[in-house]
Amino acid sequence: MAMGNLPPFEDRDAYGGFFPALLQTWVGACFRPTEFFESVGNSQDLTPALLFGVLVGWISVVVRAAWSLVFQAPLVPIMRQEEIAGLLAGGVANLVCAGLFGWLLVLLGILISGVIVHLFLMLFGGANQGLTMTLRVISYAYAPQIFAVVPFVGWCIASIWMLVLEIIGLAAAHRTDTWRAALAVLAPVILCVCVVGVLYGAVIVAILTGAHRP
Repeated sequence: MAMGNLPPFEDRDAYGGFFPALLQTWVGACFRPTEFFESVGNSQDLTPALLFGVLVGWISVVVRAAWSLVFQAPLVPIMRQEEIAGLLAGGVANLVCAGLFGWLLVLLGILISGVIVHLFLMLFGGANQGLTMTLRVISYAYAPQIFAVVPFVGWCIASIWMLVLEIIGLAAAHRTDTWRAALAVLAPVILCVCVVGVLYGAVIVAILTGAHRP
């Protein structure tokens, strides 16, 4: 289906209602990103974009919590009765918390990452539209999060795919150069990796130094 002036999720009547529009939006964001994010740039309405991102992210959080509970099952035969009760209670509590509050964590993640990316986009001269547009892009770029439900490798696939969509989306929606969008998305990631690396290095040096003291 050809993409219209707006993402399908923002023109639900034209796509047959809530769930067909949700599916078409997911397909467009994941597999036709250039065309899709050009349509994202045609509106400043943040609510449907946030709703889409939160829904997809929330589903991912809940399913991963359920998988965590399932993967604990092989441990049951080798555990004592009280240990089994504690394991199950922890797993169920994690699943319940994911169901009740997972949406809030996803929402905060979208807002915080959106602000950070927008600041870097401004730094590199690519923010031709406001923060609202960046948040719209980040929200719709959450589409691949659904792949995070695949055990073991899903989170890696989803994370890389999201970064690619964010770069394509920012370039298309902000009408800016791809290299500016790439720097805005990748710079915070690289910075975080460097900070974590320095901290780990400092801890290792401190441990080794302490071990060699008389």
